[in-house]
Amino acid sequence: LYMHVQEAYQATPIGVNTSVALKDSQIAGFACVTSGTLTVTRFDGTALLTSFPVTAGIYHPLPFRVGNEGCTVTTAGGASGTIAY
Repeated sequence: LYMHVQEAYQATPIGVNTSVALKDSQIAGFACVTSGTLTVTRFDGTALLTSFPVTAGIYHPLPFRVGNEGCTVTTAGGASGTIAY
């Protein structure tokens, strides 16, 4: 028995020290370009990650369901990269 699994996500670049609102119910991960921190907050104000350290050149898996309304992803401390959702 062979099972084929393929993952594919939307990708949105996030600049240095900026925020992006995502209208999806889940996120998959963050491909970091410059090191710093990442904060993920649900639209209801619940913080899922606060000042999570991210490292340049590393893909950080973040397999979270964030709720039907979506979330805000914020880079800080010089971080930038691409969020997959």
